[in-house]
Amino acid sequence: MLTDQLLIRLKQGYLEAISRLHPGKAFEKKEWDFLTKAGRIEVNVVRGDIFEKACVSTLQSTVTIPERDYMSTIQWLGVHIFPASPLVPTFMGTFEHVSEKGFERCPGFFDIYPTIEFAEDKEYVRTELAKVAKKHGREYGDLTEGYLQMFRLKEAGSGIGYGVGMAFGPEEEDSQYFEECSYAILQAYFYLVEKRRGTKPTTAQIEEMFRKRAEWTQFTFSENRFYQGGVMLGVPPESFMLHMLPPW
Repeated sequence: MLTDQLLIRLKQGYLEAISRLHPGKAFEKKEWDFLTKAGRIEVNVVRGDIFEKACVSTLQSTVTIPERDYMSTIQWLGVHIFPASPLVPTFMGTFEHVSEKGFERCPGFFDIYPTIEFAEDKEYVRTELAKVAKKHGREYGDLTEGYLQMFRLKEAGSGIGYGVGMAFGPEEEDSQYFEECSYAILQAYFYLVEKRRGTKPTTAQIEEMFRKRAEWTQFTFSENRFYQGGVMLGVPPESFMLHMLPPW
């Protein structure tokens, strides 16, 4: 489905990293055509002791995005990981290659967001991403501000900008910068997983995890314009729901 080599490598990197933590567990692959026949989506999901649900998904389509009058060819890699322990952070990442109007662009965003925050973990991720930004003459921006722009919201509530990561706008064309940031967040996330997965959470911490999952579910259906927009473009709702929604 994908032809972009970076997305192919990233997909394999996430599949391998997740599999190493769940030996003997195989990913279940499900595929759908867009209801409009304009694209296809694949969701690979595995459930285990460390990640209660982990999805690595791909999408390819050629569509006219709402509010535009031209066609865009989109290659999309989505990663959504829900840990079994509230002490291990959740991960949400979207990595794209968009071809439109003669331009090759790389929008996307990724967020490591914990149920139980550890200041040192947040600072670690910020430092790793800031190194890449500095190398490319860029400034590591505030994730919340980037999220508000992408999701077109006035305030950052549940589901938006509550973790640490990076947001790339729709006009981003620096593929090398995008690639290095993408690998930096992959390495940083699994470093934190290894660091935190051996600690036993309290009952209160587990209850907080379920509360945040409920808020994320509400946000997905009521405010997430990417879920709503994808469905408008013909993405089967059940595929997005499998990829995006937490386990219960």
